[in-house]
Amino acid sequence: MSACYERDQYRLSRRRSCLACIQRKRKCDRTWPKCQRCVARASQCLYPNEIILQPQQSINFDAVQSVPALLPPRGQPSSSWQLQQYPTEPSLLFTGVDGGSPFESHFHPSNSRSMLDDDFIFGSIEDDVSRQLLQSSAQSNIIQAIPSNSSLQRRVQYVAKRLATIPRTFAERGQTSFIHRMQFQLRNPLALQDAMSMSALYCLKNAENQPLVFQALEDKCQQLITSTNALLTSKLDLLAALQALLVYQIMRLFDGDIRLRAHAEVDEQIMNSWGDKLKAHMDNGKQTTPAELNTLNTGSMTIDYETEWQSWLVDESIRRTMITASMLKGVYNFLKLGHDSPTELRVRFTAQVALWTAQSEVCWRRTLEEKGRFEVWVTQWDEEMTEARPDDLDELGIMIMTMLWGPVATRKWLGQELTTRYGLDMA
Repeated sequence: MSACYERDQYRLSRRRSCLACIQRKRKCDRTWPKCQRCVARASQCLYPNEIILQPQQSINFDAVQSVPALLPPRGQPSSSWQLQQYPTEPSLLFTGVDGGSPFESHFHPSNSRSMLDDDFIFGSIEDDVSRQLLQSSAQSNIIQAIPSNSSLQRRVQYVAKRLATIPRTFAERGQTSFIHRMQFQLRNPLALQDAMSMSALYCLKNAENQPLVFQALEDKCQQLITSTNALLTSKLDLLAALQALLVYQIMRLFDGDIRLRAHAEVDEQIMNSWGDKLKAHMDNGKQTTPAELNTLNTGSMTIDYETEWQSWLVDESIRRTMITASMLKGVYNFLKLGHDSPTELRVRFTAQVALWTAQSEVCWRRTLEEKGRFEVWVTQWDEEMTEARPDDLDELGIMIMTMLWGPVATRKWLGQELTTRYGLDMA
């Protein structure tokens, strides 16, 4: 009897918390077959090390989502970025797709760790939403429930997960969907140096060094904000500062730590003000000139910035940074509040992935001659995509398409290979 008891206690100590308690950041008593919290909630109780894998269900690409839900009213742009048109109950955003857990997919195709091992936003933010609803019950009528397997839920969760991989991508590759490696390498701005170092440190975060990592992250944010004067800073330095702050915001908003998230929400005003300053420099007939670029040469290092490629690179980086910042704001607000105020992105960007990934002017010019520039307006997405091929788009384009069309329609358009590459097979 004693031996059986000791064996049961050993198994209990080895068993990890159930997925429901992990998702909601609740203490789990780890009893078998169901913990007491799941018994009280009458919900399914699954333990990570005891899940029986089910055969993967085939995806019916013909079952495209309801078209009327995607079409705007007559006379409006075809792809307005207005998430508030689909209000939902916030708690539904934290359930898995088709009843599964949101932790069952991978952050990145090259990252073998499951999301189950990462502190992600969904579980920790649910408590904040619940408290807000209790405190603001008088306004609960503005939030209407929709099915938990809704298209919008999957769109927002997919884009949030892809945004959360940006710090790791920056640390490993030195380039993201809005930061170009050559912009970083040629000028080597201090803001991006710090952001890359902080990204690498953040990727090494564990239970033992977490307080040190969090403190370093907050210090870097404050150093960046106090050392940047948007009214006096040059365009390229302000761009680098905004890109660095955007990387910090992603880490703080999607980490799951309440204090980090609160500080990020306060600093959102700074990011918005820097973005407003850069909007004046966006490519609306005013391109970056060689003279502007030459003023940024420092010390004895002389760099020939007088090239069309370098001018395009700066303007394209500004456009992509603005789009990513707007996307981050909309996705986070929707996850937290269940709705988002309208943000119509009247901006174009170069959707041709071969141009954005070119690492030299020779390669860039060759690609330009062979494939064309392929600039698209976000507000005219449906029309622009009639001229596109699946291998034209990079991750920024995939995120925009998923947000506007939904995962099912995006998977059908991309095909299986690109669907797997961008992690859409689990969306």
